[in-house]
Amino acid sequence: MKTRLIAAIALGLTAASMAALPMAASAQEKTTDYNYVGAGVGLGNLGPSDVGLAINSKITVGDNVSVRPGLITDFNFNTGETLFLLPVTYDFNAVTDNGRLLPFVGAGVSVSTEGAGAVGPLVSGGIDYRINDRLVANGTVQWSIFGNSQVNGSIGLGYVF
Repeated sequence: MKTRLIAAIALGLTAASMAALPMAASAQEKTTDYNYVGAGVGLGNLGPSDVGLAINSKITVGDNVSVRPGLITDFNFNTGETLFLLPVTYDFNAVTDNGRLLPFVGAGVSVSTEGAGAVGPLVSGGIDYRINDRLVANGTVQWSIFGNSQVNGSIGLGYVF
């Protein structure tokens, strides 16, 4: 019940923020075709822990389309959980005049190592913030839909290549 409430709130906030964003291109926007790999903090239902390590990345595969493989783990491999995430996202154009704030939404597959393991659909959304040409800060919310659905998130920094 708690997980479904959190999922509903997270998805509602994501949908509301996307609806409020201007979809028109800005003359000063930064391009959405950058790639990065990074690390940060993973938050959510990770077995007995609520905080762990997140590895995240973005690989552009087409105009405004990316694959964002990642994982979230609490390093407790006996009773904890590691989530492997593979969403395909639509990358919106920049929503700020300086072209640094770039939202995205997508779906894919989530694999959990908890217990006997589980594989299921994944809904993902978040924002990249281009700090400069080589660094990006990012925040993502992921809803893994299997058995007991769970909402996880990550906040991190990535190196753009």
